[in-house]
Order: sequence, then structure tokens, then C-alpha cells
Amino acid sequence: MSQQLKIVGKRLPKVDAWERVSGNAQYASDIFLPGMLYARILRSPHPHAKVKSIDVEKAKALPGVKAIITFKDAPPYRWHQDMPLLTDTSRYEGDNIAVVAAKDDDTAREAIDLIKVEYEVLPFVLDPEEAMKPSAVKIHPKGNIIGGKPFVLKRGDMEKGFQEADIVYEHNYRTSLLQHVTSEPKACVAHWEGGKLTIWDSTAFTFGVQTGLAKALKIPMSKVRVICNFMGGSFGDKSTAERYNILASLLAKKTGLPVKMEYDRDENFLTSHHRYPTVWTLKYGVKKDGTLTAIYARMIADLGGYGHFSGALECSGTMKSVYRCPNLHFEGYNVYTNKPEGGHMRCVGHPQAQFPQEAHMDAIAEKLGMDPVDFRLKNYARKEDGDQDTKLPYASIGLEECLKQGAEAFGWKTRWQKPGSSSGPIKRGLGMAIHACRHGAMTVPSSGMVRVNSDGTVNVLTGTSDIGGGQKGQLAIIVAEELGVPLETVFVTNADTDVTTDTGGSSGSRQTMTGGTGARLAAVDAKKQILAIAAAELKTEKEKLEIRNGSVYPIGSDKGTPLNVILQKAPATIVGRGIGRLPKGVVMFTFAAHFIEVEVDTRSGKVRVVKLVAAHDVGRAINLMALENQIEGGAIQGMGYGLLEDQILDAGTGICLNPNMVDYKLFTIKDVPEIQSIVVESIDPYGPFGAKGVGEPPYSVPAPAIANAVYNAIGVRFDRIPINNRMVLEGLKGAKA
Repeated sequence: MSQQLKIVGKRLPKVDAWERVSGNAQYASDIFLPGMLYARILRSPHPHAKVKSIDVEKAKALPGVKAIITFKDAPPYRWHQDMPLLTDTSRYEGDNIAVVAAKDDDTAREAIDLIKVEYEVLPFVLDPEEAMKPSAVKIHPKGNIIGGKPFVLKRGDMEKGFQEADIVYEHNYRTSLLQHVTSEPKACVAHWEGGKLTIWDSTAFTFGVQTGLAKALKIPMSKVRVICNFMGGSFGDKSTAERYNILASLLAKKTGLPVKMEYDRDENFLTSHHRYPTVWTLKYGVKKDGTLTAIYARMIADLGGYGHFSGALECSGTMKSVYRCPNLHFEGYNVYTNKPEGGHMRCVGHPQAQFPQEAHMDAIAEKLGMDPVDFRLKNYARKEDGDQDTKLPYASIGLEECLKQGAEAFGWKTRWQKPGSSSGPIKRGLGMAIHACRHGAMTVPSSGMVRVNSDGTVNVLTGTSDIGGGQKGQLAIIVAEELGVPLETVFVTNADTDVTTDTGGSSGSRQTMTGGTGARLAAVDAKKQILAIAAAELKTEKEKLEIRNGSVYPIGSDKGTPLNVILQKAPATIVGRGIGRLPKGVVMFTFAAHFIEVEVDTRSGKVRVVKLVAAHDVGRAINLMALENQIEGGAIQGMGYGLLEDQILDAGTGICLNPNMVDYKLFTIKDVPEIQSIVVESIDPYGPFGAKGVGEPPYSVPAPAIANAVYNAIGVRFDRIPINNRMVLEGLKGAKA
């Protein structure tokens, strides 16, 4: 099959690279309309407080102020079930109290400062374990345990599993609060015209914004148009309709003028949803030969002031899927605290679960005297295991190849050393971790439209937002390959709900398989129509024709007829449509194994990643350059998760101490080590040309691999991330005591 592919699998640049690097790309913040107003939100300075009174008269009197909405006159619509658009009870620092629209941004900011609010400051709780206690302050009336009980997943007989074990290992772990830190903060422009709302948004899911706005504003979806031309990153943020979209739309309706709302960087840190922190207790049983007999996990998902999904459920997939184990008990609590809202972030739930599980497995391997790679090779879930609860097999799996190829490229067997045996003040260590990821699978809706113009050029009409991962290029390659036309003749639309089909959001690593399947099927449909016309013109059967290099050829012949000649005979423009269906009887996962080398300076506590080998099962590479970029970019973020990123709230005040890109530490180009990407092609039978998604899995694996490598370097294990300098120094000091 690989010999037949002309475009798929090559290294190709972004199709919209020039617009992005030249500054010609139009982002939501670049939209300027005549008479446009600027909106600003008044945010609570307290993590938990009741508004006793609010006075907007001075703000209303300020010249240039056109509208003010407070919680008193906002629609009663509840966002994410328990989140009002504007609130009279702040549940985290930065919660929405009122919103202003003014002639310019300076006036809007001044008006916000003129609104007088008297607060009754309430007790707050930041620690999720404290929040679960009956004596804790209630953040919502029904208590702080969302739903009042845990999410529980069971299989087998846990008691029997531990009885069969020769070793039972139990330990506790914690992960941190993170923000996405996209290059572009949230921004949108709302404009009503003739009863129809058009909104330009920085969003990964235009149809999700359309649906949410229609529901919130109680208008038909046909009256809402959402456009995303370009966006500066998502990573799970900006992936549905949000409060700022609705508020901008309400202000635009009230004033009759377009309204722009654009967040500052500190607003993104304080009020966007976050990767939620977690608290874990793991207890695993294992036989002397290395066979897992029992997995017990109790965890707490700290969802902050509002909860719109089950963070515990999102974490459970890792515990139940990576390793073959007949006896499992997962118990997860979703808990309110006075922190920013927990939500989706790259590889939702998996990084929080991967760190404790892979650190735990590493410790067990040591207790058994087994090589960490061999221990995982013995226990990883095979293709036939698949989902061990539904008994459905994996559609494809290349995890064993990831482990073996990654270990060989890294030189694991020859370089592996006894923990703490590295000499000198700067010690080197090796670590590894694996991942089975439910992201990258096909989801619904999977749809596509392909228009073939009379000159032979092609337009792909898709609702897919290109969030920087090269989604447009993936679709162009898939369509060009299927249609048999040169890549440079294929053009992919920007996401626009009025002119494209719904392919779901650009999240969940879904667009290669989901958007790609819809686009490929649309190309198949268009190709059938073209060949039918060609067959009539050439007086042959369409089964005897094929399209290559933009021309129609009799199969086996070198003499072809250009597409534009054939298309002149078409009765109308050729439009192909495709709808993908979810496969039955299988589960679709992607797989990875990462190998990391670190240096630990025992004098300063600094950990430096020296090398990373990242082996990923991708099904099939569509664009090798974009694929490697995704692996490297995800791994860089994952290393930051393990070593740097932590949004810190002051224990005494509940106020965020680092809501900016100076104090919130990120990996920069100076921190990036040598990265070697290994592409394992398992050829998934359901993906376009065998492809699966890979945007998220690279994020989940580096943090636990780093923790295991640090232990290998200095002989001290860490049960929380990020592993900072102080933790290393205190750990070394404790080890000597």
C-alpha cells in the first residue's frame, strides 16, 4: 500500500504557513468593524465572597460607556450547570461580577474601576481533601463533593487479587494546577445584523460555539454564524462556547453595535478553565514473576469553583487501559474548591493519571528486581485485551514496537544503571514510561464536503479549526491523495458554520481520523461523479478509469485527459459529500513509549533533560513533518508539566501569585533537549489511509519518565510534580538523614 501513495507520508510544510509567519493571518483580535465597542469584565478580587451591594451609576455616567450588565440583569442561564454568566457569589478569584461595553478599551477599563462593589468575604478552601470534610465551607449549596458520591469502576475480585500477590505496594501522589498558556488569549467579536448573530472567535470548535450560543440566547442555530479564520493555540482551551462569547453577544444585542471582548494574559490565567490538580492513593499487587494481580486507585479531581465534567472519569481510562489486570477498583471524587475552574487540557485526565501510575510501576519493578522495560512488556494490555471491561479488542496496537524500538534507539539495555550510582555532583539518570491513549480515535460527527471546480482545483469545506497542529494540511493531503490531484490544487476553508460541515472540535486528537475520514469519503464521492462523467465522454466503463496527477487515465495507460477538460462536460459543479460511521466491535487507542535522560545538579537541585526518545504508534503518518512537530511539541509541554508548570495560589489569601508568563514558568527553547521521534505505523484499519491521531499522547509520558530518571540519578523518589529545585535539595537532605 505504501508504494501506491503519492503524497501521504511525506514531509510537507503547513499549507497556511505564509499567512501565519507574514502576519497576514486574521485572528479574532484582528477583527475591526465600524462602530465597534470594547468590553471588559469586572472580576471578583476574592476567592470566595458574596456581593452585598453593587453601584454602577458612576460607571454609567462616564462618557463613552454604552452598556453595563450585572448579575442582577443578566439572563438566568446556567453555564456548565452550576455556573451563572455573572454571579453574586464569587467562587474563585476572577469570577464574573459585571460586564461593560464602551467606545474604547481605556474607557471600558475605567468604567470597571468606577463600579463600586461591597463584598462579604467568605471562608475559602483550596485543598480538595479539606474541601471533602463535613466541616468545610460549602462552595455550592449541595456540598463540595460533586454528585455527593464518587465515580466507581470495578472489575474482577480485588480481595482475591491482593491475596494472589507476592508484593503489595501502596503510595500517595499529587499533581499541580496548570493553565494552557496559548499564544493567543481568548478573544471574540460579536455582531448582530437583521436578527442574526455573527461571532468571530478564537475557538477550536465553531459548531460547539454555535450550539452553545443558540441555546443560551434561545435562538435557532440558523441565526448564529461562528467564524474562526486563524487561532493561536488551544490545547483544550477555547474548545466550546464560553461565558465571554455570550456576554459579548448580549452587549452587542443591547447596544446594536459590534462588541469585541479580548482577555489580558492575567485573565486567561485566572478565569479560563485549567488542567485540574489531582490527589492519588495507589495500591497495586504483583506476583514475583512480575504479573499484575490487582490495581486499586483512589483519587480526587480538584475541579475548582465550578464543575462541568467528571475529572475522575477522565482519569480512570489510564488506570483501566494501559495494563492487563483482571482485578481493578477505581474510585474517583470530583470536588469543588475555590480555585479556577477545572477543565479540558491536552490529553484530558491522562497526564494526571500517567504520572502516579508510571512512577508506581517503576517502584514495583525495582522491588521485583526487574528491568522497567521488561516489566512493562510483561504487563501491557495486548490487542486482544483491548477494553478489559467491554471485552472489545484494540483496532490496532503498536505499543510493543514502541517499547522495543524506543529502548534500542535510546540504548536502554547497555546504559541502564543502578539508581544513585552516577558519580560526581552532577548525576545522570535514565527513566521511561508508556501510555495507552483513548484520544486520536474516530468520533462523531465525522463529515466532509469537497467541491471540484471546473478548472480542476478543489475546495475542502470543513468545520475543522486549525489550532496550529497542521489540521488544514492533513485534510488537504488526504483529499489530494484520494482524488489523485496535486496537493497544490487543494484549498481548505477556514472554519465557518455557514459554509462548512460539522466535524467536531479540534480536540481529542480527533481531526486526522474524524475530520480526515469525512473528507476522504467526500473525495471518494466526488471521484465517483467525475469518473462517471469521464466514462460517458470516453465511452468506457468508469471501473476502467482512474485519476492520477490531475488527469483521468485508463487504468494502465500513460495517456490521460486533464480534469478540467472532463469537468467542462459536467452538468453542474461536482460536490462530494462524506459521512463517517463509528466502527463497531473495537476500541481505538494510540500508544507511546518515552525514554528520558536527565542531569541532576545535587548542589543546586536543578534537573535538566538531556535527551528524549519518543516512540509513538500513529497508525500511519499523513504528513511526517507535522507529525514530528506534534510529537516534539507535546513532549516539550509534557516536560514542563514534570519540571516547571504550577499555578500557585496563596494559602492565606487564595490569590494567585503567578498569573503571568514571567512568574509562571514554562519550557523555553533553551530548555528543550535533543528529541528523537520514532514513528511506529500499525496501519489502523479504520483511519484514513491507516492513520490515527497523535496530538495529545506525547504530553502524557514525559513527566513520569522524568520522575523515574531523577530517581535513577540520585536514588530519591518524588511523589508529586513539578519536581522543582527545592524538592530535589530537600529530598537529598532527607535521604542523608
